Amino acid sequence: MPPPSARRLAPAASLAALLALALLLPGYGCQPARDPFAPQPDDAEGLIDVSASLDAVLEHGLLRGACQAYEAALAAGTATRRAKLLCGKEMYFYEGFGTIGVPQALVDVLIGHFPEVGPGFAGIGLIEDPTSPARHPLGLGPGRDLVPGVPSLSFTCASCHFSVLPDGRYAVGAPNHDFDYGKMNVAVATFPVVAVFGPAGHDPGAVAWIQPLLQRLAADPAASAALTQAFVSLFPAIGVVPPVTPAVEAAWMSWLPGTQDFVMSPVPVDDGIHVISKISSLWGLPRPEEHAPYEMVHAQLGWTGIVHSVESFLTGFVRLGAGDTAVWTAERLAPLAEYVYSLRAPANPAPPDPQQVYTGGQLFVTKGCFACHGGARGAGRDLFDYGEIGTDAAMQRWLDPDGDGQPCCGAQFDPGEALTRKLKAPRLVGLWAQQRFLHNGSVTLDELFCRGTPRPAVTAEPYGAQGHDWTCRLADAEKDAVIAFLLAQ
Repeated sequence: MPPPSARRLAPAASLAALLALALLLPGYGCQPARDPFAPQPDDAEGLIDVSASLDAVLEHGLLRGACQAYEAALAAGTATRRAKLLCGKEMYFYEGFGTIGVPQALVDVLIGHFPEVGPGFAGIGLIEDPTSPARHPLGLGPGRDLVPGVPSLSFTCASCHFSVLPDGRYAVGAPNHDFDYGKMNVAVATFPVVAVFGPAGHDPGAVAWIQPLLQRLAADPAASAALTQAFVSLFPAIGVVPPVTPAVEAAWMSWLPGTQDFVMSPVPVDDGIHVISKISSLWGLPRPEEHAPYEMVHAQLGWTGIVHSVESFLTGFVRLGAGDTAVWTAERLAPLAEYVYSLRAPANPAPPDPQQVYTGGQLFVTKGCFACHGGARGAGRDLFDYGEIGTDAAMQRWLDPDGDGQPCCGAQFDPGEALTRKLKAPRLVGLWAQQRFLHNGSVTLDELFCRGTPRPAVTAEPYGAQGHDWTCRLADAEKDAVIAFLLAQ
């Protein structure tokens, strides 16, 4: 048996040989013998994207102003790829793209007076920015004013895709499965209104969750005065901020940390369908030149596989947040796209047994995992009907509540992109650092494999934990080996 690789424990040559074997297996057809987990070159130009030091990940203060420096270098003809990546990383952490965000006045009050939310919104899973005098979180940057003179803070890439790994290191591209987006909405949108007007007309669960905030408000005159002042400052924006119904509050309260419906109020585009998406990692996203060698139709980003590339995903993000795509052109977003493409999954610091990994690699091919996860980094090459996978089907109505195949509510796509009403098979690198599985985040890895614990008995949309049940049909020893293989990637 070949010795394990120091980086991945499953040698590329051995898995490639197993993929060659797949050509002979029934149902595989003429699949290419290409290793989905072949190591990618390190093209980060020395940037630090994984470290126990937050200061190191923030490049020791070099991020602020990196885009200004890059643009000056472009004009002078001296720009380097490293300068481009530094600009992209600055955008990743700090750029709001002119989208509409949450009222800054309320964020400042919550951070300054309510430790339940905490500096940096640490109480709901975000990470404090050590360079922010106002102790804002990484992941909120300057947004478009709600109305002139009423500033907002918009979400940046780092809100959902920057996290602390299980071993305590910070990692760019890691899905933040600690981020409780729903509770953040309740704190910002429900709490101030209930504090001023009372709980009538609000979801009981949301009102119950904010009770500690209300109690602190009653006991702290400074907090009460600060909230009153912030509330008054928002009067000019009344009519701009979308109304929040009890049903929306109930949806917010129902989401697990690390999950969200990102086309629901208060986002400007609201499709009226309650759909839950798990926050995904951004490690190892396939570049356009990889699509053909892996027989991928395109990058299949987003859970419906609608988006063809990182570039089009970023344009869509600006659109969904009501940003100006005429300002945020593909050229201007190029440094961020290049930086995202450079992100790699960090190695597992507690790697599984090499023998288990090797056996799991064999089973990955012979048990059919490769058939669906044969693309770059274990991504799918095709999209699947929900009936094929058996998973929660609420997402097939995403942006298409009437089922006519046309996007609703003013949503726009890039040329060639269209609603799929299907589901992708996600990339499989860095699973050791992730907490939630299936597209709605409804299960743990052990629950996905029914290893020592059954699936949660939940089938109601959009929370259903059913489907993808072939992982449960494996023998116990096979489950252990396949999981070991996945945790080594």
